[in-house]
Amino acid sequence: FFFTPLEPSGWPWEPRAPVMVLHDADGFLTQLTRMLERSREKGAVYVTMKRYAGIEGKRGEPVDPADCRCLVRAVLGSTKASTMVAAKDHRRFMKSYANIMKVSLDSLKKKERRRGGEKKKAGAA
Repeated sequence: FFFTPLEPSGWPWEPRAPVMVLHDADGFLTQLTRMLERSREKGAVYVTMKRYAGIEGKRGEPVDPADCRCLVRAVLGSTKASTMVAAKDHRRFMKSYANIMKVSLDSLKKKERRRGGEKKKAGAA
């Protein structure tokens, strides 16, 4: 009984690292909505946004702000998605993103606060 590797990297049962998939803006928003639906019962979705200036920005050369893009990443467990949003599309993307977040964040629980003023008054008397 022989096992032959399916890939040059190793055996077929070796786990692979999750791969970040670069979507277009609409595909990313669809994927983000799916992640938020899956996270309702258990889990957390982490979304990060970062200014991306390209190779010129890494070299320290001056970059025109209109040429910069926004790198947006979302992670839920081992599911990852990302997109690059151009400066001209930023406003439309953020409106869509805000709508998705408003709809999806309705299941948050309100934090219970203890009234500090009542405890202090009761302790002083």
